[in-house]
Amino acid sequence: MRYEQVVSRMPEALKQLISSQTWCSSYIKEGVALPELLTNRNYLLRLLSHLSVDEKNTLRLILSAFGCESFTSAALEKQAGLRMAGAQVAIGLVGLRRAGVIAAFRKAWGERLFVLPEDAFDAWQGLLFPSVTLETDTDEGTLEPLPAGVIQTNGSQQEEISVHPRGLAQQLFHFIVACSQQPSLPLTNKGTLHKKQIVKLTEHLALPNDLLRAAGITYAFRDIYDDGAVLMLEMAIRMGFIAGNGDQLVVCKEPFLAWLDGPYERQQRTLYGVWSQLLLPAPVWLQHGLALMERAERGGWVEVGAVVRAIMTCCAESGQMKEADSLTHALLSGWIEPLSSFRFVELAAGKEGGIWFRWLISPKSEWEDEAVEKPLKTPSFYVQPDFEILLLPDASLRTEWEIAAFADLKQTDHVRTYRMTKEGFHRAWEMGQSSEEIISMLQENAYYEIPEPVAVTLRQWGEQTGKIHFEEVTLLRCRSNEIADALLRNEKCHPFLKNRIGAVDFIVPKAHFAQLTKCLENMGYNPKSSRKEANNLGINAENAPGNQTSGLCYSRDSIQLYEMDAELPERDGLYPDMADIPLSWLQDFRLYHGSTRKEMIRKAIEWKSCLQLRKEGESRFIIPRNLREERSGWILEGLEELQEIAWSGEDWEEMKLILPGVNDEGV
Repeated sequence: MRYEQVVSRMPEALKQLISSQTWCSSYIKEGVALPELLTNRNYLLRLLSHLSVDEKNTLRLILSAFGCESFTSAALEKQAGLRMAGAQVAIGLVGLRRAGVIAAFRKAWGERLFVLPEDAFDAWQGLLFPSVTLETDTDEGTLEPLPAGVIQTNGSQQEEISVHPRGLAQQLFHFIVACSQQPSLPLTNKGTLHKKQIVKLTEHLALPNDLLRAAGITYAFRDIYDDGAVLMLEMAIRMGFIAGNGDQLVVCKEPFLAWLDGPYERQQRTLYGVWSQLLLPAPVWLQHGLALMERAERGGWVEVGAVVRAIMTCCAESGQMKEADSLTHALLSGWIEPLSSFRFVELAAGKEGGIWFRWLISPKSEWEDEAVEKPLKTPSFYVQPDFEILLLPDASLRTEWEIAAFADLKQTDHVRTYRMTKEGFHRAWEMGQSSEEIISMLQENAYYEIPEPVAVTLRQWGEQTGKIHFEEVTLLRCRSNEIADALLRNEKCHPFLKNRIGAVDFIVPKAHFAQLTKCLENMGYNPKSSRKEANNLGINAENAPGNQTSGLCYSRDSIQLYEMDAELPERDGLYPDMADIPLSWLQDFRLYHGSTRKEMIRKAIEWKSCLQLRKEGESRFIIPRNLREERSGWILEGLEELQEIAWSGEDWEEMKLILPGVNDEGV
């Protein structure tokens, strides 16, 4: 979940409470939106200076133990372990909610869930763990490149798998081209594509078999689709390239063509954003690793072991971190190896052991904020006498799209090979291209003049094509001769009814269908039709199959299913019946009788608060856990600076009850 979603569902009273606070009120008046305030590092740095010690420690604990996964207050208190008293955690959580940092939701039965929205994680990690960084090394002399998509098995053993050398964007391109060349993409009664069609659409994919399973991603229709098909469909749906339309899928060419513009790295970077969203909210260790890796400089080598050590440092406070070996295996199989398969990163082996990676894209680039410039027309392929077209590695996907319109893909690699065929030419002709337009396109983009036999053949195909052809029309059938005559007398309908067949029927060209339908409806008729709205631009993807996330993959973000907590976070209620205790317990160090000492300890345990004791002239801060009665006296059990203590009632002199949020300043 992101802050835009949180703020859109936030009660107005809570928005006002956050906006009125000192750290952000001036920015709000300047027009800065709340989501920007709660995610931008510069604004959060100012907020950090206004947080109390308990609020800072609680937020650090949340980042260490949960990341962006939801949690309960009981789970948070349990994670505090030896570090914080329950009241400190509670008061810290209230403060973070009042600042807008943590959002609260309610399940149907009333249980509260809390969450740190994912788009602030990176900034808070950098602010609360400033010493945890990754250093990059540009020296390749000690590294040996590894093939893309290497799987680590049994420690050092390696197994190569088939991956595309140009990465995910190239494969998604081939998938959408294949979809666009199908007569239709009908769905079964279950809402899936037909198996034979899946085979055609995924013919040129090269992806690991268990790619999604290794990353912890689950999806619908596992008996129909494999991981590669699901990934392509999910990417296409999330990018808006494919959408559901009744009982079929359609290609939405407008967003697809917009994606084709610009450099290849931009296309890869956009898909990286979609892939990373599929994994969020990630397990806390992976969330830390993802944020750390994204801050690494493009082109610089980073040792995977360094990422693992940094993750363990960030997660140390939770006390539940995996061992280094198992964490390394999970990081490689669930995150880094898919990035390598997609050509977002490349891998290398160190001569002294260990795996290294470096980015092939800029993961933190905000392409959305940059103007998209269409690449200049430069030669990018060769046209062979045998009708083959060889696209060089730097040929843009936009150019390749124009080639794929009239030629068939034969081989996909760094150099892609297409062959011009009569069937491919007919396909392009049906989409409105002429032989001269195809020849002109080839001449503009080829390195050399296209061979004369190729141009001659293309012109011959153009002369042969279109002399006779089938045309899709609609038959309008009237119930009687009188109704047909009445339609012809109508001035608005008459222009569309020029082709009358017999007494009661008209042939209506496809282009006039919508206009004639409107005219008939204005006349009071309700013409029935089995037509489907086949406009393939701008169709909403919400009706696509497997609508768990407008796609096939099940969302990890289950908290969005719950209602946001409408109650304002208040500190009242943390210490019930506080008026019944003497103020002296809270104000000054004093010597107390043994029975009073026990009362103060019991009250501290009940309120999950703290004690400040003076022992041998030194002030000691204690989190009490238990008061144990023995024959020889009573024992205070608790924690002091992460260490367990067990003191008798005579082991200290003066004492004071500390209530976080009330009298804990300077403690």
